Amino acid sequence: MSSFNLAVLISGSGSNQQAVMDAVADGRIPNAKVAVVISSREGVYGLERAENRDIPNMVIDRHDIATLLETLETYDINGIVLAGYLTVLPQDVVDKYDKKIINIHPALLPMFGGKGFYGIRVHKAVLASGVPYTGATAHIVDRGVDTGAALIRGVVRVLEDDTAESLQKRVLEVEHRVLVQAVKALAESRVEELMKKPMVLVDDKDKKGVFEFAQGLIELGKVLTAEDEKSI
Repeated sequence: MSSFNLAVLISGSGSNQQAVMDAVADGRIPNAKVAVVISSREGVYGLERAENRDIPNMVIDRHDIATLLETLETYDINGIVLAGYLTVLPQDVVDKYDKKIINIHPALLPMFGGKGFYGIRVHKAVLASGVPYTGATAHIVDRGVDTGAALIRGVVRVLEDDTAESLQKRVLEVEHRVLVQAVKALAESRVEELMKKPMVLVDDKDKKGVFEFAQGLIELGKVLTAEDEKSI
């Protein structure tokens, strides 16, 4: 059986990229291969991470659509993972890889998403809003900005003494888990199933609170605890 070839697109240090590479390497995403890592910027640590795993890697200017498409074809890419890729993919790429591109966003979409909501800005907005929960969302990439169907949401409680930086750190840990599960679903052709009934990943101790918070804000699908996560 041929492998499911992934292209991971980055713009920075690549911690989410590392989570995907680790999950592929240890078999948590079976029958998958990170075939190429593409950065929109020179000199970022994510390129070194790929180099350390002997994964082909390169920099492609975000405006060079022809080279990006050619590279994806060269590596026979079946799915694309945006792991901190700080640019909007061109429509040609989105259309060609319809329902095969996953992004990870550091909030519970549709809240705190869209233009201008990225990086530490998201966490500052969460704290300013006073919401008791935030999290991360793995979603399909469409022609909009953070408008594609959610696949998996991971929930994080906002603490009274949180700063944007402390919240960002805890959300990032959940991002890794959510993204790995979403990429696994992509490789196993379960994306359309999750588009209809997305999953929500929560800690056991927060399960009841998540339901209370989510009422009327996000449409919950199947709720998973950390223990459930091991079996999917």
